[in-house]
Amino acid sequence: MSSISDLHESAILHNLQLRYSREVIYTSIGSILCAVNPYHNIPGLYDPQQMDAYKGTRLGDRPPHIYAIANEAYTAMSRMDKNQCLLISGESGAGKTESTKFILSFLTYLSHGANTTGASAKVEAAIQQSGPVLEAFGNAKTIHNDNSSRFGKYIQLYFNQESGNMVAGLITDYLLEKNRVSKQNPGERNFHIFYEFLRGCDEEDRDRFQLGDRDSNNFYYLNQGGSSSKVNGKNDAEDFKSVLEGLKVIHVAKTEIQDLLSVLAAVLHLGNVKFFTSGGAQVSNPEVLSFTASLLGVNEKDLSAALTHKFRLLRGEEISTPLTVSQAEDSRDSVSMALYLTTFKWINFKINQRISKKMQQNKMLSIGILDIFGFESFGLNHFEQFNINYANEKLQEYFNKHIFSLEQHEYSKEGIDWEDIEWQDNSECLDLIEQRLGVVSLMNEESNLPNGQDSTLAEKLHSSNEHNAFYIRPRLNMLQFGIRHYAGEVVYEIQGMVEKNRDLFREDLHKLMKSSTSEFIYERFLQYGIEHRPGGGVTKKRSFRQQVTRSSTARQTTVTTQFRDSLRALMASLNAAHPYFVRCIKPNTQKLPDKFEHRTVLNQLRYSGMMETVRIRKAGYPVRRDQQMFIERFYVLAKVVTGSSLKLPIEDPSDTIRQLLKEYDPDNKLWQIGTSKVFLKEQLENKLEAERDLAYRAYINIIASYIYTFVLRRRFLKTRRAAVLIQAHVRRQIAMRRFTQMRNSAISLQKFTRGFLARKLYVELLRRKREEEERKKREEEEKERKRREELLKLEMENKKREAQLLKKQLEEEEARKVLVSIFLCCYTVDIVLFICI
Repeated sequence: MSSISDLHESAILHNLQLRYSREVIYTSIGSILCAVNPYHNIPGLYDPQQMDAYKGTRLGDRPPHIYAIANEAYTAMSRMDKNQCLLISGESGAGKTESTKFILSFLTYLSHGANTTGASAKVEAAIQQSGPVLEAFGNAKTIHNDNSSRFGKYIQLYFNQESGNMVAGLITDYLLEKNRVSKQNPGERNFHIFYEFLRGCDEEDRDRFQLGDRDSNNFYYLNQGGSSSKVNGKNDAEDFKSVLEGLKVIHVAKTEIQDLLSVLAAVLHLGNVKFFTSGGAQVSNPEVLSFTASLLGVNEKDLSAALTHKFRLLRGEEISTPLTVSQAEDSRDSVSMALYLTTFKWINFKINQRISKKMQQNKMLSIGILDIFGFESFGLNHFEQFNINYANEKLQEYFNKHIFSLEQHEYSKEGIDWEDIEWQDNSECLDLIEQRLGVVSLMNEESNLPNGQDSTLAEKLHSSNEHNAFYIRPRLNMLQFGIRHYAGEVVYEIQGMVEKNRDLFREDLHKLMKSSTSEFIYERFLQYGIEHRPGGGVTKKRSFRQQVTRSSTARQTTVTTQFRDSLRALMASLNAAHPYFVRCIKPNTQKLPDKFEHRTVLNQLRYSGMMETVRIRKAGYPVRRDQQMFIERFYVLAKVVTGSSLKLPIEDPSDTIRQLLKEYDPDNKLWQIGTSKVFLKEQLENKLEAERDLAYRAYINIIASYIYTFVLRRRFLKTRRAAVLIQAHVRRQIAMRRFTQMRNSAISLQKFTRGFLARKLYVELLRRKREEEERKKREEEEKERKRREELLKLEMENKKREAQLLKKQLEEEEARKVLVSIFLCCYTVDIVLFICI
């Protein structure tokens, strides 16, 4: 934008509108990025290809983008060896929260590509997943914004200097708008988490927590905004799943998640407790009170008594005072807000516990991302809007200091030819707020008085500041006061400021919560009012247990005092880092896409100082370097330009620098040389950096060629040695193979020879064997013949003897037969004779 030739408001506004109509929402003013909210998704604007395209580039090499400013902060952190910070500012609904998400995603992407270790990956995942959790518990729908941050946060990402890995993180929260838990304006919602819990919990939790038909109109704390319970483009049920997943990533145990859901349910049901008047306030729906008491882990009668009566000690005796219905409702809301606030602080502590890591500070650099509530001006502005706008005044002062005051002072100190540019200084407005007898001082004074009242505060404010040019005293309503902020006039309601500034939680309610049987609620209220106060985050140096054990009798300071101290600590952190600014602009007040309202945008450009910023960036020299550091960085160019050998350090480098710069800008329009520094336009620095890169690339190529020669020769020698070794092994293998073949051939020849001789011997032996067998056979046959002859002879003799024996037997048989015949005849004769006789 600073390159516009005809520089005036209309030209700047036309440039923004022209780019917006082409869906080019980012415009750069040097290192300051202007982002116009498109109110719709632009395809391909944030995809991984865009991340690849902007990774490692210099600012200005590519079109303006949120990734470009994040990449510049990341590379400058290593180049400058200094912490960096990104300040995202703008009105509510301008897109600050979304810009923070994109920056976190890109820095995580850069870290993930830098040799990410397992521990770094876990830290990156925890930081990424903590976003939906904090968004659910800290964001809500307002009139101006469907996803408005109702708290401020400063995210510090710590990187290892050597590797560039993201190794740790710390999130500090500021001033949660806890009053939103109990009260919302028409058209607004409570915190997102209540609707996500109501619509996203499972059936078991729905029945256990008695959430009915999941209708937000059934709960008093959710139905005050009218028909605004749903947000376009937001799926509460799906977002609740993301919250549960995020809680697991930051190591919240399942039991703790259930305790967390119990607190949310308790807050919803506590808001439904109603009262009526009967000798003081009485609970009209005891069944709701009974269930709420069971969720809180306290006695039902004790809870009823604490809500409808005020107990205090007077001379050692406890006195009970009945409360009115209005006072009872305030007590109920006070408990609800305390429950939610302590839970929110605990969640932030769990996130820090997960992403923090002990490491030597000299090995870490950080990038801080400030996402804080935008400037607010409603029909009725209360204590919360005062603190929010106070914080924005401080940030505008920081912006003015770095962009205008310090820059012009440095031009004057260095003797640069320069004509001062007028700009809107808000230091007097901050004096009105911070100085003695200022708004904060008088508010604290009245809040510390036992009988301090809003009306007394109004009188003090009017009498002390009515002549201040930045103070507005209304003519009709005395319980109002106004301040002319850098962004416009805002009138604040004094009613309730003293009580909200005290932020006292009644001792009897505190004791009741500490009597809870729920360990989760008990621990939350042990430290309530001690460490977890509005405006301050969880202390970094003490553990959560150490915070819990501190005495609850510690003196409680006011909200504005703690918030002021937190802002001072934040400013100290920002002053120790090199800043980059992202100015978010909303193109219209209706949150509609493709609608550009000139007056709305112009007002934001005016009060944010963007007009003066464009002028000073166009006329000024945003790049300034110490002369010795400049000549050291561009030594290679100076050596070429001067044509002589330079030896560092140079006693008076101004002549050499002048000769170098004239080579690249003969007209002297883009640079000036001061007493100790060199002042450059960004385009000249980019040109010098590009030439330096080319020169170094040429030297690198020469060095690389020698290195390549050395590497290739070494590789060749190694390859040759390997080849010779391989050849030796191959020859050995060939010789071994040939020897083996010859040996095998000899063995085969020997085998066949031995076989032949063996067969010949075998045949001879076989012949001899056959002859022997034949001889033996003949001998056997001869013996057999003789034996047969003898047997035959014997057989003939035997036959002969047998014949003789048979003949003899026959003869004997014949004789026996004769004798038998004779015997038979004689016997027959005898028988006959006997018969005859």
